[in-house]
Amino acid sequence: MFPKEHGAYGQLLLPLATVLVVGRRTPAALMLAAAAVLAFLAHEPLLVLLGHRGPRAARDDRSRALVWFASTALGAAILGAAAFVDAPAGIHLAPAAAVPAALALLLAAVILSKREHTMAGEALAAIALSSIALPVARAALAESTVAISCVSVFAAAFVAATVSVHAVIARTRRPPAARARMAGVLAPLASIAALVALAALRFVSVVAPIAALPTCLAALIAALVAPSARRLRAIGWTLVATTLLGAALLVAAFG
Repeated sequence: MFPKEHGAYGQLLLPLATVLVVGRRTPAALMLAAAAVLAFLAHEPLLVLLGHRGPRAARDDRSRALVWFASTALGAAILGAAAFVDAPAGIHLAPAAAVPAALALLLAAVILSKREHTMAGEALAAIALSSIALPVARAALAESTVAISCVSVFAAAFVAATVSVHAVIARTRRPPAARARMAGVLAPLASIAALVALAALRFVSVVAPIAALPTCLAALIAALVAPSARRLRAIGWTLVATTLLGAALLVAAFG
């Protein structure tokens, strides 16, 4: 009953780990992070119950999926509520939590329409998963600019990586895949440009575009070269390494 989208684990856990290292591990922050993990684990049994894993899974695994979904969803709700009650003095979690909540609703609509595995659907999922770190960062007493910077870096890096991987797969399956490759080139460039603009407006730190640059550069090169999909494992590990480098830069700057 664990989620089958392995890349999503990193998109959730790496931003959470980063903001917890950058900030203080307050009880509210730890409870919110745990609630986020439980909500993520509720995703797979919910898909089974909705029939998105096929009629056989919906029939044979229904009881197990119901227990998993009920327990993880209830645990997430309890921990989330407790985090709000125990939020540090002067920290208002509702505005920060509204962002991932709104993105989760939008993502739910995409999932119900069975478009979650499209390029746009997976890019939205990457942004939504990254955004969960925003209220956790605030609960960890991180400054607003630091919290937004961390989330923005991961969202930009994950979107660039996701679109780039789609471009590589499309190049192998439906060559020359000009539109997919163009998207793979534009996504990392647009991500860096957006972070530079946000830094100029002082919404994020000047460190943000620097931290996102390694992953965006790797994604750009992958989309330009567009090797065979048989090289996806190497591309994937390269993107993981560059994202970890970005996380290290954030910790060095804000920790």
